[in-house]
Amino acid sequence: MDREEKKIYYVKGMPVPETPAPQERPEGWARTSVVGKPLPRVDAYERLSGSAVYASDITMPGMLYGAILRCPHAHAVVKSIDTRQAEKMPGVRAVLTGSSPKRMCSGTTLPTSRRSFSIPLPVRGEAVAAVAAETPYHAWDALRSIKVEYEVLPFPVR
Repeated sequence: MDREEKKIYYVKGMPVPETPAPQERPEGWARTSVVGKPLPRVDAYERLSGSAVYASDITMPGMLYGAILRCPHAHAVVKSIDTRQAEKMPGVRAVLTGSSPKRMCSGTTLPTSRRSFSIPLPVRGEAVAAVAAETPYHAWDALRSIKVEYEVLPFPVR
């Protein structure tokens, strides 16, 4: 391969952008119709007036609300988890933990290499349990009634 062919790193025949020499000012861009220009916001009135509709504003018949209980420790193992009181509460449809059947704990949206509610909990904020209920208030109340006993481990050094 000769010296000229080694310089080609794009498809042959395509224009190659020139790199400016050190201390040389690069050539300016051509005029654009969007970048650097003020554009009207099509949703500005709705946002300012409070009439804009967001995903959290939409409710559908039979819709459930979820809440997730997260680990408060940097590194811990769940020794026991008691969800009996949460399961009996009104409006609660499901309570999921690491001992729930696998088909309930992992779905297509989770990475396949990890199972939700993993043990030990490697980081603070890791999911310990989840609740699905008819209202967000039922979900949060049920979440608060879950009793978890942790074995706090020394902080992992990597």
